[in-house]
Amino acid sequence: MNNHYNLIGIGIGLFNLSLAALLDKTPGVRSLFFDRKHRFDWHSEISFADSEMQTSFLKDLVTPVDPTNPYSFMNYLVQKGLFYSFINTNRKSISRREFEMYCQWVSENLQDQLKFSCDIQSVDYDGKHFILQVNGETYTADNICIGTGIVPHIPLFAEKVEGPEVFHAKSSYLKILDATNKDIVVVGGGQTGLEIFRNCLQGKWGPPKSLKLISSRANLEPLDNSPFVNEYFAPSYVEEFLGLDQSMKDPIVKYQKLASDGNTPEYLDLLYRDLYQLKHVYGDKREIQVLPFRRVVDINAAEGRYDLRIRNGFTHKTEIAQADTVILSTGFRVNIPALIEPLRPQIDFDSEGRFKLSKNFDVAWSGSEKNKIYALNFSRHGHGISEPQTSLMAWRSATIINDLTKKQIFPIKNVVSNFVTYT
Repeated sequence: MNNHYNLIGIGIGLFNLSLAALLDKTPGVRSLFFDRKHRFDWHSEISFADSEMQTSFLKDLVTPVDPTNPYSFMNYLVQKGLFYSFINTNRKSISRREFEMYCQWVSENLQDQLKFSCDIQSVDYDGKHFILQVNGETYTADNICIGTGIVPHIPLFAEKVEGPEVFHAKSSYLKILDATNKDIVVVGGGQTGLEIFRNCLQGKWGPPKSLKLISSRANLEPLDNSPFVNEYFAPSYVEEFLGLDQSMKDPIVKYQKLASDGNTPEYLDLLYRDLYQLKHVYGDKREIQVLPFRRVVDINAAEGRYDLRIRNGFTHKTEIAQADTVILSTGFRVNIPALIEPLRPQIDFDSEGRFKLSKNFDVAWSGSEKNKIYALNFSRHGHGISEPQTSLMAWRSATIINDLTKKQIFPIKNVVSNFVTYT
């Protein structure tokens, strides 16, 4: 059995799935991708019936760089016999569940390249190849691509009480939540926090006694998806951003927060209507509050319940809230997987402990130029705000494949410039 590959992918999340789909049509490249999961899923724990994508379905795994690829969303609809019914829905975006179903269909059709239920024990380097130990077998690769995804961010103040009643939104505890007659607090005013708040409001987990949403944001602010802002999610903007000094990049990414991390305007409309109907039409007397510009600074267990100490940004006063259950919608953080620890001495990290990536998404390191470590979703600080988003995932994959093959397999050089010139 030949266990040597031109590229091995570590993790089969959305971004490495895009890379695998495009590599399937790339001649001369032998690739294999591993993941410890049993099958492909995409944050299914926080995907609800009302969870919608914030980008067009045309920004799928392959279409932006290869619209004739058999793994496009359009072909998925055709193969499933759904094309005409889908067109009749007149939608510009689709549900997260529908997008996940599409990705699962792609993964099922790439069984030779994708290996699930595979635990990578270690990744090492012998000066010529990467050596991976996977389920007791040895594999070698000329190049690797790290696509292990992000991990839930648990604030320090919550670590001491984390458990069945204080948990991150992505936790399995959400599936077994019983909110009936309980005081529920949702911490976090991003899209996931709003979706949990609305689903709880509608009684998905049983009718709560009271419900609060606490957000550090000044309001429940909408996603800015206007045309000129959307130019941030174009290859030409990334090219310009790459050339900036790092001291400029971090403040710019912070300033652009609502371009990628705002709440879907249509969803805000739905939530506001729900609150109106509940309070002013049906006369619901429960305490239901949206509390913006507040930061939870501590949570303590108190006689089977929890006391939340909150800093009010408007009054600069400390407030106390009590809860039976606290759901932390506090986002995610980038996590460099421990399994690449043997490579760490050869990797050039920045002062914040982050990967330094070239424009082609390969990590700066002291290994041979013939052996590259590609990494996806590790360079928001370097490539800009689009890096964690689905908008440019096909373009990122195509960039890696062109660099890997030293050929223009995909026509990514002919993208027209933005209307706004930044540098």
